Amino acid sequence: MLVLVLGTGCLGGGRAASSPAAVPASCGGGAASAGVSLASAAATDPLVTFDSAWTIIRRTHWDTTYNGVNWLAVRDELRPKAAAARTRGELRLVLSDMVSRLRQSHFSIIPQEVSDATLGGGDGAARRGSSGTLGFETRLVGAAMVVASIDTGGPAWQAGVRTGWEVEAIRGCPSAARLALLPESLEPRRRALFAWQGTSMALGGQAGDTITVTFRDGRSTLHPLTLTYAEERGTITKFGNLPPVAAALDWHRVQRDGRIIGVIRFNIWMPVLAAQFDAAVDSLRGADAIVLDIRGNPGGVGGMSMGFAGHFLDSAVAIGEMVQRGGTMRFMANPRRVDTRLRPVTPFRGPLALVVDPLSGSTTEIFAGGLQGLGRATVFGTQSAGQALPSVPERLPNGDILYHAIANFIGANGKPVEGDGVTPNQLVPLDRRALLDGRDPALDAAIAWVTRQAPRRVVP
Repeated sequence: MLVLVLGTGCLGGGRAASSPAAVPASCGGGAASAGVSLASAAATDPLVTFDSAWTIIRRTHWDTTYNGVNWLAVRDELRPKAAAARTRGELRLVLSDMVSRLRQSHFSIIPQEVSDATLGGGDGAARRGSSGTLGFETRLVGAAMVVASIDTGGPAWQAGVRTGWEVEAIRGCPSAARLALLPESLEPRRRALFAWQGTSMALGGQAGDTITVTFRDGRSTLHPLTLTYAEERGTITKFGNLPPVAAALDWHRVQRDGRIIGVIRFNIWMPVLAAQFDAAVDSLRGADAIVLDIRGNPGGVGGMSMGFAGHFLDSAVAIGEMVQRGGTMRFMANPRRVDTRLRPVTPFRGPLALVVDPLSGSTTEIFAGGLQGLGRATVFGTQSAGQALPSVPERLPNGDILYHAIANFIGANGKPVEGDGVTPNQLVPLDRRALLDGRDPALDAAIAWVTRQAPRRVVP
């Protein structure tokens, strides 16, 4: 059974009952917030949709105690509010309140207009255009959103932006104002996730459009820049009725102290990347060690973790167990015995390091936690999201999607991945000074470790 496991970094929702406050409409918020009523009334009786969502969770939740929540009482309390809803926005508020009562990740309501968007073809493409990118990623460092990585061929780099620069304002709205809306009670990983979500939404746009972003460099000099979105890198792909995403994978070799280290990075677990990952590993079979950079990877198709693990495990061992109401499914590694040309090979045996951060969730955590628990990989970076419940999307009568968890996942160490997530063997937090110097502390630490573990090459 292939279970879609997407982290809340992609779709919202999550473990805590609280959500970040909406960004003021003057700063690009308002209509984009899930709490804003839509102008048109729901096409379906709101009670039909409410009852459907409530019943689906009652039927499929693996825990018959519903994480200690009286599910019948939740229905009795919220059903009258659903009946009184006059717009789709009002109904979504009620539904979101309902799923938040479970205090678990992977429960959310995806609006129909989001799930129906189709990038890269069809009517959706004509309506929305091609998704664009500015060529950089942000992370919360201290109290500021900082450029954590940058595409050296992208719009931001070409405009002079560098890692370590703070994102001071987007379209004239100060980032500090957006971050100030986050509740003080948020757990640090949750805060990092919500801060990234809000910033990413504010930075979103279509290829060819322009946006004004003000950055603060390492000397506190402000740089107001007008950037033009480039075509998003990767392959636009869709799974079921979930929103489309751009899937991208790249790899390269680095040399350290006479060793060759392969570095592979991919941003999501989608089938379109499976062949690319196979090809990357094939190309690196002669490397002394491999580092997988899976920071910011929110998850994807859970079953892919078994095939990917098989590139590094020589026996069919379990990397974890998916516990459903009807039984337990073991996630067994599938050792790779042939390469992409069908030639006999053995799984890669050299040192293996993984790099994670608070935006690494779901399938990423299943994979990383499994290899770490089996002693096959050493993990670097910062603690992962702790949001790893196998889940599926289902269309509700009103057209929205109920994204809901259907199982718990127990890691190879015998502990649930949900909650604590994956704790790195070596904690390497983001450091702005290092980023300003052009260094990547977590990746550098991972490369240094595998270099020490790999035997020195014998030069004839």
